[in-house]
Amino acid sequence: MEKEYFIRIYIFSEDSGIIVNDAIDADLFEVTQSFDGVNGCLAIYDVRMSKSGLKCLLLMDVDYLPLNNYGDFKITCPNCGERIDDDMILTIYDETMLSGYNILCNRHDCGFQVAKVEYIGD
Repeated sequence: MEKEYFIRIYIFSEDSGIIVNDAIDADLFEVTQSFDGVNGCLAIYDVRMSKSGLKCLLLMDVDYLPLNNYGDFKITCPNCGERIDDDMILTIYDETMLSGYNILCNRHDCGFQVAKVEYIGD
């Protein structure tokens, strides 16, 4: 059985929104929930996808955060560069998350950040 990924995608520009919506229309991503963003973040999509969908996502220039299969990704703070622990990932859909932030790094007082995510699977 093929691995399934749950990914949160952050849209910060109209161009990114068009690309992601085209992928949704092509059935590469299945939207499980979506939210209007605030403070510069246009929208947030929680999507389900196969590995082929993930490969397409990796070619897009969009911010994302995995919501499962964490072992396939390296998630770090863009400020201090250290790996993010599970309890640093934002899970409440409040103004902070809807602004596009997805982690709270308190190792070096970095604060709310958009995580740096690298796919390391395969």
